[in-house]
Amino acid sequence: MHGVALFCMIPDPALPFFDPVFTDAAWPHVALVLRWGVLVLGAVVVFRLVRTPEASGGSGKGGRFPRIFVPLAVVCLVAIAGRQAGWQLFGRRNPQFVEFMQRYDRREFNPAHRVRAGKILDRNGRVLAVSRVTESGVRRFYPYGPVFSHVIGYNHPVYGLSGLESAARERLLGRELRNTRQWAELGRELLDRETYAEGPHLRTTLDLALQRRAWELLGNRRGAVVVLEVESGAVRALVSRPEFDPNRLYSGVFEGRTGEAPLLNRALAGQYPPGSVFKVLVAAAALRANFQGTLDTPPEGFTTSPANPPIRDHEYYSAKRKGQSWRGRGQIDLSEALVHSSNVFFARLGVRIGAEPLERAVQAMGWNQPIPLSRNTEATLLASPARLPDLRDDRPYDIAQFSIGQGEVLVSPLQIAMLCAAVAREGVVVAPRLDAEAPVRPLGRLCSVEEAETLKWMMYKVVQEGTGRGIRIRELPVAGKTGTAQTGGDRPSHSWFAGFTPVSRPQWAFCVLVEHGGYGSSAALPVARELLQTALDRGELSP
Repeated sequence: MHGVALFCMIPDPALPFFDPVFTDAAWPHVALVLRWGVLVLGAVVVFRLVRTPEASGGSGKGGRFPRIFVPLAVVCLVAIAGRQAGWQLFGRRNPQFVEFMQRYDRREFNPAHRVRAGKILDRNGRVLAVSRVTESGVRRFYPYGPVFSHVIGYNHPVYGLSGLESAARERLLGRELRNTRQWAELGRELLDRETYAEGPHLRTTLDLALQRRAWELLGNRRGAVVVLEVESGAVRALVSRPEFDPNRLYSGVFEGRTGEAPLLNRALAGQYPPGSVFKVLVAAAALRANFQGTLDTPPEGFTTSPANPPIRDHEYYSAKRKGQSWRGRGQIDLSEALVHSSNVFFARLGVRIGAEPLERAVQAMGWNQPIPLSRNTEATLLASPARLPDLRDDRPYDIAQFSIGQGEVLVSPLQIAMLCAAVAREGVVVAPRLDAEAPVRPLGRLCSVEEAETLKWMMYKVVQEGTGRGIRIRELPVAGKTGTAQTGGDRPSHSWFAGFTPVSRPQWAFCVLVEHGGYGSSAALPVARELLQTALDRGELSP
C-alpha cells in the first residue's frame, strides 16, 4: 500500500512520459537492445573479474573495470523485469494485452481475469452491455441480445470484438484515464484478490425503447432503420436485420453458413442503390447552382444518346402494364418534380447543371471518406464511404443515371439519414455520433440557409401531395421522400423512405430501408410511420 501511496504523488503528465518506449510496437526493439546490453555488459564484467594479475602484466589491477558497467547492467535488468511484471499495476492501459491475457492465460492468479470492461448504457442509463464474473473468468453479457447486436457488437474470448465493444475498448478498460488518483484506485483493486476492477462506463446516445420498436417493426425482413437527432447528430436508433445474438455466438455465423449475412451492419456498411431518395441531394445541388425555371418531361422519356435506353417515369410503366399510354407531365419545376418523383426531370436536371455541382454536394456530405461514429478513429465502427461514379461532363448518361439514384451509385441508410438531417439543419452537415459526451462535429455545408428552407418545404409537399402521403400524421408534420431502387434482374426493388420531423422545428431525421421490399411507399414508409407514431404517443416527439 505504501507503493500505491507513493504512486499518488506522481504528477499526471508523468504517466504517459514513457509511452513511446513501452508501446507494443516499440517494445520488442527496446527489449532486444536491453537484452543485448545485459549480455555484453555481463560478459565484460565476467571477463575482467576472472583475469588474473599475471594476465594483466603483474600490475595487480586486472580485476578492475569501469564502475559504470554495473549500474548499466542493473538498469537493463530492471527495465526488462519491470516490463514483464509491471503490467499487473499498469497493464490496464493496454487493452489488447489485457484481452490477450484474459483469453490465453488461465492461471488463477492472472490479474487480467480481475479486469472488467465498463458498462455500455443507453441515453437514459439503461444497461446494454455488462461484464459478469463466471467460473471461467470475466464474460460480457448483453441484456437485450440481438436488438443492439450490430451497434453494440460483441466481446467474446474466441471471436474477438466488434461494434462499440471494439471502438470504445480503450475507454471501457480505463486506458483513457490520466488522473493519478483514479489510477491508484484501480491499482488497489488489482492488488486486492477479492475485487474485480471495473473500467468506466460509456453512456451512448441510443434509446432503448426506440431501438427495440424499430427492430420489431422491421420484423423478419432484411433492412435497416436509422434515427438521428438533427441538431447534435446523436444516433437515437441504429437497427440492422437480420441480426445475431451476441450472447450465443457460434462458428456458423462467422463461416457464412447462415445464408443471410447477419454480421453485416446494413445501416453503416450496407451499400444500396438509393433510387429516388437520392433526388434530395440532386435538388440541393441544383438550388446551390441557382437552377430556376422548368424542364420538359415528355412521355417517351429522356436519353443522352440513341445508344442508351431512355430514362422514363414510373407512371409510364404503370400505364403500360394496364395497356394504356402515358402522356408525360410536360413542363414542370423542381418542386413538382420532387413531389411526383419524376425520373425524366431529374435526369435532365443533372445533365443541365453538370458534374461539378453534384461532386461538390457529395464532398459536402463527407461521403467520400469513412465517418467514425466514436472517438476512436482506428476502430471498426465506421460509416463506409459511398460508392459513386467518377462524374464527367463528357459522359452525360452517367450523370443522368446518377441524378435518379441508379447506375453505379451505392450508399448506406446512415448516409441518407445524414442527408435529411442536413436539410433540416439549415444546410449544415453534422457527423453522427454514439458517445453522449462527444462534441457536435460539423462536416461541411450542403447548401445555404435559404436553399435548405426551400428544399425543406418541398419535402413537406412530397408528404402532403406526392408519393409520401401515406406517412401523414395529423399531430406531427413530416417532410420526406420515397425511393424505389431497381436492383437488376427479376428481383423486387429496394424500398426506401427518409425524412425529418417536425417540419418547422426539426428534431429527428430518419431513414428506413427494406431490401427487395418493392415500392418505397408500400414497405419502408409504413415502418417509418409506425415508429414516429410510437414516439409521438410516448411524448418523445412534439409538433
